[in-house]
Amino acid sequence: MNELLLILVAFGTSMVTAVVGMGGGLILIAFMPGLLPAAAIIPVHAIVQLCSNSSRALFGWRFIRWEFSVAFVLGSVAGGLLASQLMSRIDLAYSPLIIAAYILFNVWGPKIEFKNSPRGEFLTIGFVQTGLGMMVGATGPLGQSTLLRKGLARNALVVTTAVLMTITHIVKITLFGLLGFSFFSYWKIIAGMSLGVILGAYIGTHLRYKVAETYFRPIVKWVLTLLALRIIYITIGR
Repeated sequence: MNELLLILVAFGTSMVTAVVGMGGGLILIAFMPGLLPAAAIIPVHAIVQLCSNSSRALFGWRFIRWEFSVAFVLGSVAGGLLASQLMSRIDLAYSPLIIAAYILFNVWGPKIEFKNSPRGEFLTIGFVQTGLGMMVGATGPLGQSTLLRKGLARNALVVTTAVLMTITHIVKITLFGLLGFSFFSYWKIIAGMSLGVILGAYIGTHLRYKVAETYFRPIVKWVLTLLALRIIYITIGR
């Protein structure tokens, strides 16, 4: 029953993410405690979300904005390597609050205008998103809130976010493997959840094309806001 529940949740969250661009990873990881051993939650979540994000990027490949990706890759590798060294040495209980504050500022704070993009912007986001992702799991809204501020259209926003998250999860999976986590021990649930997220991404992509552009950005803003408030509530309420 646990495996079936996780597969169904994986399908539903992937479909939601394909429509609105975010939220699925956070919802999925919130369901996983108690259904998987604690040590397996973030590694398994990473490989399932790799399937979800890469398939979403593939289904909408023509909308990808590649110019943000190269710097993000470099930052992700650096952040992941540092996090892998620090995971057992520092207390990260309140680190999600940084993510929540960043999201709320990008969505509701004063719009900051730059003649050119800040130097190293996506290098820094890649570093923080992947580094924290190694330790707290889902950090997708961090990058998406920055892309939202850049004014990307709906499809470009959803698909480019998927590319950035694909990079994050590739780095995380590689490092967890080097740290000794046995993905093979969980191959059945990984396979089932991966099939679920790919199917959810396919259906959600087709649903997204039917959602009017005028409704999309307000939905994204409020979903990001609710996710940020949820992060604050869970972190402070521990």
